[in-house]
Amino acid sequence: MRLSDAPILERGHIFNPSYVLVTAPSLLFDPTVKPLEGMADGSVLFVNSSKEVQIVQPKKVHTIYRDITELALKHIGRDILSAAMGAVACKLSGLISLQSLVDSVEEELAELGLAADLIEKNVQLAKECYSSVESISLRGLDYKPSHKVVEVQYMGERGIPDLLSMGNTILRKTGSWRVFTPIVDKNLCTACGICYIYCPEACISLDEQGYPVINYNNCKGCLVCTVECPRRAIKTERETIWS
Repeated sequence: MRLSDAPILERGHIFNPSYVLVTAPSLLFDPTVKPLEGMADGSVLFVNSSKEVQIVQPKKVHTIYRDITELALKHIGRDILSAAMGAVACKLSGLISLQSLVDSVEEELAELGLAADLIEKNVQLAKECYSSVESISLRGLDYKPSHKVVEVQYMGERGIPDLLSMGNTILRKTGSWRVFTPIVDKNLCTACGICYIYCPEACISLDEQGYPVINYNNCKGCLVCTVECPRRAIKTERETIWS
């Protein structure tokens, strides 16, 4: 997001962010995300985590840790962080008042058709997140000049490249996205295979006896398996690897 007193004509990727908010600590180590890239001395990094994470920071960055997921679970019962992280961003910047935040949350969620009680829960979540951090000034921040806007020539009429190599999805470990981990209780499991059938990401295989085996490297924690299991043999635990 860009904020300015003047008209904003630039679009696309933000190369030198002043504030970076990371919703999960695992993203700090994701080579495809690189959330710390472009941060300058004096910028602010917020990480949704209950504990500090050992990271190498090339710059002198203000780093803050708060367990926003725990607050979201307390107020709305789900790990939905939109209002929570938005509230943190508002407070850190020092540019947006609490009342403006509340009005925005109510207006936006009402437009989405959410029930009044759920909107109020999100408002209370936003308020607590807003009060959980302090505003941090960007004085002394090493600002860089805007990037030169370059017109890109359309080359489509010359054809498109042929993609002949195999996919690289197997290298992408989506298990770091989980908030809750499904765990199979073999004392209750009857090896019916329903979880294997319903898993939308094909992260469940069957062993020689027909019992489910979960691929935790790629399981995103959607918990479809826990809902579909007729014996309730798949329990859930809060992910703690990054805590």
